[in-house]
Amino acid sequence: MFENSKVLILDAGNTQVKCTLFEGDSIVGRWILESTVLTLKEAVDFIAVVSVRDDTFTHNLELQCRQKWPTAKLARLRSESVTCGVKNSYKEAHRLGVDRWLAVIAAYHEYSAPLIVLDAGTAIKADFIDEKGVHLGGYIAPGLDLMTSSLLSKTAKIRYRPEEVTCLDDIPSCTADAVTQGVQEMALGFIQRLFEQHVGYKWLVTGGAGQTLIKALSIPHVQDDHLVAKGARLALQERIQKEV
Repeated sequence: MFENSKVLILDAGNTQVKCTLFEGDSIVGRWILESTVLTLKEAVDFIAVVSVRDDTFTHNLELQCRQKWPTAKLARLRSESVTCGVKNSYKEAHRLGVDRWLAVIAAYHEYSAPLIVLDAGTAIKADFIDEKGVHLGGYIAPGLDLMTSSLLSKTAKIRYRPEEVTCLDDIPSCTADAVTQGVQEMALGFIQRLFEQHVGYKWLVTGGAGQTLIKALSIPHVQDDHLVAKGARLALQERIQKEV
């Protein structure tokens, strides 16, 4: 259905809106939306909005899309019980973050399961998919920046200056390194424990600091930064086919 079409994916995460433009099966553009104004000049045929933001923000984003591309087919994607042959493990399917859901869908269709999908952005998320396409569940932990800001905001006397961070692989000898390396060790310990507990899973890393963390542990993995966008394209295509 999308062979000769342009499909725009808008992924509104916690801190930024990521835009991915497909032409057919190929990604031909990827950028961060710097403001609420859409600047893409070329026409698009289909638009998928993926959002973990509140309804007001998401509605305004959709309104801009409709005004800029009035003839394009637009859909807001949500987590469902089953999409593209992947089964949601949550009893209340809509409560699974849509970004996690779409990443799982793309992972299952592009890579051999069983899989662990690791995304280390604002939060560190690890999702599990078995060989039958069942999303088994997953974990959510604070991301590196979130752990750092939480520590600094809840302590009165920590003096932290980012420019003092040396990132040396040694016992920290200043507060900046103590915080930075301490936070990183927390994340590494979380990932290492998952690796040891769940033998036999292939690791798939997407976005954020995931690759930096997993490389530090020497865990074999595949990197794919486009999982959410790829999953959104698959889910959008299925929805449109059902409507025809």
